Amino acid sequence: MKPSDQARRLHPLTLVQRLIVSLPGLVFILLPLFKESDGTAWFNLIFAGLYALFVLPWIAVYYLRFRYWITPTELIIHSGVVTRRARNIPIDRIQNIEIEQAPLQRMLRTAKVAIYTAGSAKAEGVLEYVSIDEARHIRASVRQMQQDSGLDVPESALREVTRSFDGQNEGKPSIGTLPLFQMSAKRVFMSGAFHFSLLYIAGIFSLLQYVEPDPTVFLSWLLRGPLEPWKATIDASPFIAISVGVLVAVFLGWASGVLLTVNKNFHFTISLSEAKLHRRHGLLTLAEGTIPLKRIQSLIIRTNPIMQFFDYYRLELQTMGIDLKDGGFQVAAPFARRSEINLILSAMGRNPFPSVWNSVSPLTMRRFIFRYSALLAMILASLYYFVPEIFPTAWIGLLVLPVIIGLSVARYRNMGYVLGDNQLAVKKGIFRQHVWLVPINKSQTFSLGANFFQRRLGLQNVYVDTAGASPMMPAELFDLPGEAAYSLIESLYTSFKDGK
Repeated sequence: MKPSDQARRLHPLTLVQRLIVSLPGLVFILLPLFKESDGTAWFNLIFAGLYALFVLPWIAVYYLRFRYWITPTELIIHSGVVTRRARNIPIDRIQNIEIEQAPLQRMLRTAKVAIYTAGSAKAEGVLEYVSIDEARHIRASVRQMQQDSGLDVPESALREVTRSFDGQNEGKPSIGTLPLFQMSAKRVFMSGAFHFSLLYIAGIFSLLQYVEPDPTVFLSWLLRGPLEPWKATIDASPFIAISVGVLVAVFLGWASGVLLTVNKNFHFTISLSEAKLHRRHGLLTLAEGTIPLKRIQSLIIRTNPIMQFFDYYRLELQTMGIDLKDGGFQVAAPFARRSEINLILSAMGRNPFPSVWNSVSPLTMRRFIFRYSALLAMILASLYYFVPEIFPTAWIGLLVLPVIIGLSVARYRNMGYVLGDNQLAVKKGIFRQHVWLVPINKSQTFSLGANFFQRRLGLQNVYVDTAGASPMMPAELFDLPGEAAYSLIESLYTSFKDGK
């Protein structure tokens, strides 16, 4: 497939799609007309006319002035109405071309194309919208030009990766495409059920602020049929009414989380081809993208106590130069068993999920208990000083002490590290458990740190940084004995020098 350097336009149906996308704003402006009929509401009609008078020509001019070119050396995009922008994206810097189809684009056979480069936290160029065939042609053309210029990993390296996978998979898949992981419909629903979030409940309550439903009408609708005898009981007790409202909100939040997860991860598939991981997923919005193996910095395996009990984990890839839509990481397996995680790691040429760990110092439990016991004492003292009349009941707070002790033990058991030939594994967390798999040759810095109390106990923290790592969630190991910490840093530095 030969790339073309001729100027190209977006798909003509882009005009229709942008017009449809602008309609919700127009409806929002006209909404007061349906609620009120006084003179002030008609001001919105004038404002809506000005909105349409401005938006419609803007959509047309933006489409007419948008151009893009694909040359053997770069992808060029010219856009803008008042302010003109010219983007020249070198072919050798393009790391990922993601194709996304929302429901409207799937009906119209169009797609959004996003181009990502090394070092960028968002797309360098976006084409909204082109035909689906054109989107795939753009991606194939860029891949072909990168292969012709020798930018991809040699096929011999891919063959080594494939060989390591063959021993754990029936049959021998071809070098072209190597299937790694796929989620069934049942697995997708299970994933949604396990990923409950309070953010969904907050979103529901925020929406209710605008809708303002009548609680009595909603309660009458809810308590119909066999539940109708409960209506009088709930009406007579505010406590029961509040409890029912909270339970309904929690259920709606849980159901919303399930639906959103199903929409995002439906038919989630990841495969290996041409030294890249290829992802495809989505129910209403279908997304396709690639993750070059050479751009992967480290891997993160997440779980929680309930997921771990059922042997389920989430594999994420920390990348450099790919849009950080998932909290700074690209998801390689949203809901997978340990054996499936190990298959993906093996196919990528990485060490398997560790099963035996080196522990940190037991003194970490003492530090945890002291820290949170001091916080509890401050809360009790504040109650005694500001509201002494309720202080006798505040002694119930001392029942929290056994909980603090139990959490300190769980935290200690879930902290550890493993140093392999070419990888450092770090784990920590109680309710949100994380395992970092950091290739030593991808590391940027190794550092030690300790506060005043840690120095008195002879403890150190070990921090390993990679390019593109999130500062909010670093691969940091707490409360390691001083000698073990210095030995670990020295081993990391030696392995890094030997592997360069």
